[in-house]
Amino acid sequence: MHCRRVGDRAVLVVLEKDEKVIANLLKAAADHGIEGGWVSGLGSIKDIEIGYYDLPRRTYLKRKFDEDMELGGFGGNFAMAGPERVLHAHGSVSGPELISFTGHLFEARVAITAEFLIQDFGVRVERAEVPEVGLRLIQPEDAGARKAARPRKDGGA
Repeated sequence: MHCRRVGDRAVLVVLEKDEKVIANLLKAAADHGIEGGWVSGLGSIKDIEIGYYDLPRRTYLKRKFDEDMELGGFGGNFAMAGPERVLHAHGSVSGPELISFTGHLFEARVAITAEFLIQDFGVRVERAEVPEVGLRLIQPEDAGARKAARPRKDGGA
């Protein structure tokens, strides 16, 4: 893994063949003290595990791809769940047929190269368990203020 700070609040991360994507992005964020941020990227990956969250069952339906595939789009965010740094990432991958598969990216290894840009928010972002969905979701500090500022549906103040 090669990292380089670019600007005041961004880190360029280049991963090499066989390096783990999610594990290394988490390490890069930790090494740079990022507790809230956004990451985007592209490249070529293999040994891919992606999934779709089945809300009624409250579980991920997972699929694995062992072959080399293009990582056509990757987006995610960094947040903290107590002391744990969390990367919530989604990606789109395709093989030689150019058919895309998209979902939550659990992990993958680099097939050729993978390039990412982490944008540091400069503030800590928290995740907390939301029982209604069975996931740890981002809890913006100003969520209460935004909720209070919304007009009521019944027209009241």
